[in-house]
Amino acid sequence: MSDHFIVMAKRGRMVMLTIFSLVFVALGIIILLVPFNEPVLPTVIGILAILVFGLCFLYYVKALAKREPAVMITKEGIIDNSSYIRAGLVKWEEIEAIDFLNFSGQVFLGIFTYDSELIINRSSGIKRVFNRLNKGLLPSQVNIPFKNLDCSAEELMNAIGERWDTALKEESKKE
Repeated sequence: MSDHFIVMAKRGRMVMLTIFSLVFVALGIIILLVPFNEPVLPTVIGILAILVFGLCFLYYVKALAKREPAVMITKEGIIDNSSYIRAGLVKWEEIEAIDFLNFSGQVFLGIFTYDSELIINRSSGIKRVFNRLNKGLLPSQVNIPFKNLDCSAEELMNAIGERWDTALKEESKKE
C-alpha cells in the first residue's frame, strides 16, 4: 500500500460544469437587461445568478488550469479539494463515519465528523456561509460529489478502509 491514494476530478465533467456556469452567468445578465414591471425580484435573481455561478465559473477554470487532485487519501486522513468549499485535511481521528449519500439524484461521499461544526469553524467568509448551507442539506460535514471523481466507488472505499485501519492500529499502539 502506498502512502497516498490520489483521485483526480473527471476532466470532461469539469469542462461541462464550467460551460454550465458560464451559461447561468449569461442568463443572470439577460435577466438584468430585460425590463420588468416589478424589477426587484428579477434583479435579485439576476445578481445572485451572476455572483454564485460566476464564482463557480472561476473555480472550475482555475481547477482545470491547475489540475490538482480532487481527493487524496493519506495516512493522516482525507484531503478534500473537490469543490470550492473544500474541507482540506480531515484527520482520521476527527472522522466518526464515512458513507455514500444520495441527494437530489446525486451520490456524495459523506464524511461524518465527531464535531458537527468542524468544517464550518475551519472556514471563513463566503466559504463559511456555503458550508453552513451545505450542512442544512445533508447530515454529513464533508460532502464530496462522487460523479466528479475519476475512480470507482470500490477503489475509493478500499483506499479509505486500508488507510483508516492503519491509522487506528498506529493510534492504539501509542496508547
